Amino acid sequence: MVKKLILALVLAAAFAQPRTASPGCVSDCRDDFDSEVDNCKLLYDDPEDSDDLESCIDNARSEYEDCVHECHS
Repeated sequence: MVKKLILALVLAAAFAQPRTASPGCVSDCRDDFDSEVDNCKLLYDDPEDSDDLESCIDNARSEYEDCVHECHS
C-alpha cells in the first residue's frame, strides 16, 4: 500500500513538472522561420510588393510561434 502511494506521488510529480522545449526543436523552428523570411524577401523584392512582403513575413512569424508552442507541448 505504501509503495503504491509513493509511486502515485512520484508519477504525479513527474507529470506536474512544466515541460520545457528541447533546444533542437526551437532551433529548428527558428531555422524554418529564417528560411521562410528569406523566401519572402526573394519572392516580394519589388517595392510595390511591400504589403505582400509584410503579409508573408507575418505568416512566417505566426508559423514560427505555432512551432515553438508545439515544442513546449
